[in-house]
Amino acid sequence: MKEKTLLKIALVCSLVGIMVLFFVSDSIEIKEKDISKINLENVGEDIKLTGYVSKVVDLENVMYVEITKPETISVVLFKKTNISVYEGSFVEIIGEIDEYNGRMQVIGNRVRVIG
Repeated sequence: MKEKTLLKIALVCSLVGIMVLFFVSDSIEIKEKDISKINLENVGEDIKLTGYVSKVVDLENVMYVEITKPETISVVLFKKTNISVYEGSFVEIIGEIDEYNGRMQVIGNRVRVIG
């Protein structure tokens, strides 16, 4: 085959692949989980939590946040950028369930302050 033909085939395949990824990514959704239903069987799952911030411990590279709705769970946020989370804020957190010292916690990947 000629180089031009191979280039055209590669371009078409890459554009089709990007379109497929676009439509597939639109259907992927992380389900919101109730804090009271989180247990050891859920370790490693990605979840979405919403709730009010009841406690914030802000250290140099890590922020520990307690989310209450009406139960409480600890969330660990590793600071890559400046995070503005304050007590009383209503937040949405997407992260992974983990167990530390016998207690359930969430390792937060994304935080969004809703109110």
